[in-house]
Amino acid sequence: MKKIIRMLCLLAILCVAGLVLTQMRDGEKFVAEGIESGAEELADQVKDMYEEYGSAAVAQADEKLSDVVGQADEKLGEVVEQADEAIGEAVESAVEGAKEGFLESIKESIGSFFRDITS
Repeated sequence: MKKIIRMLCLLAILCVAGLVLTQMRDGEKFVAEGIESGAEELADQVKDMYEEYGSAAVAQADEKLSDVVGQADEKLGEVVEQADEAIGEAVESAVEGAKEGFLESIKESIGSFFRDITS
């Protein structure tokens, strides 16, 4: 966007300089009213160009931003899926470990109970 504005400003300066040089070269008097009307016309042209190219740049930036947001959303979906899978595996492992520990504890308790009875 800054490049477009710089280009338009440079174009405006060149047009004003060209207008001044043309009037001086043609032998006409350097008239302030002529330059003023030319400058107003040039300002209108620059404004029109800014609106045309500026809106195109905004639309292009909006399109690129939408693409980036879509890609980020896709990546975030992948990360969420991987995290969900990892959490599921961790919970499954924890449940399996707790189950094995509980069964081992019951075996030890039963074994201890029968050893105490037989002794």
